[in-house]
Amino acid sequence: MAVPLLALLANTIRAGLTALRTKIAKAWFKKLVKQVIVKKTLNKFRSPGQILARNNKTSFWRKGSMYFFVYDAKHKDTLPYWDAFPLVIPIERYRDGFLGINFHYLYPKDRAILLDQLQAFANNNKLDETTRLRMTYRSLGNFTKLKRAKPCIHRYLDSHMGSTMVPVNADEWGTALFLPVERFKGKNKTAVWMDSRAKMLTY
Repeated sequence: MAVPLLALLANTIRAGLTALRTKIAKAWFKKLVKQVIVKKTLNKFRSPGQILARNNKTSFWRKGSMYFFVYDAKHKDTLPYWDAFPLVIPIERYRDGFLGINFHYLYPKDRAILLDQLQAFANNNKLDETTRLRMTYRSLGNFTKLKRAKPCIHRYLDSHMGSTMVPVNADEWGTALFLPVERFKGKNKTAVWMDSRAKMLTY
């Protein structure tokens, strides 16, 4: 039986391995990107956003799978804040884009709790490239039981995608979840996370 992500995070903190885990996660991210991007690109750019922005866009993705990508918000001039490097599970497909759950809007602990809750929608227990979450906006049930999902729901437009969508296999979701690569514009991550906590309290 897989260890719940929240328990994994707690064990990591208690053992004083947070810094080590971050280092391992960053190494994992580089390895992941190498599977999609030409290796020489990695040596030219420092940030994940710079790495992915160099590559062609793709509209191929599956609902219920997890992806990293670079994004340029359409209404960035009026939004209080937004994430330029989302970690998203798409849940609804639209003609011009999709609706998805961006875990970066939550504290790491809340990310772990939410993803553990969403495992109930998994189509299988294989935790591989075939695993995805079968859910829609409606299946979230007005956030009564999944209150942490509320601040994470965002719409993304194909025309504002700034990179390829890099898929993350289900067995690596936990690693991706705790990777500190959120790129918030308008506010710092702590302010965003506190705002998300406030939104959760309404349910």
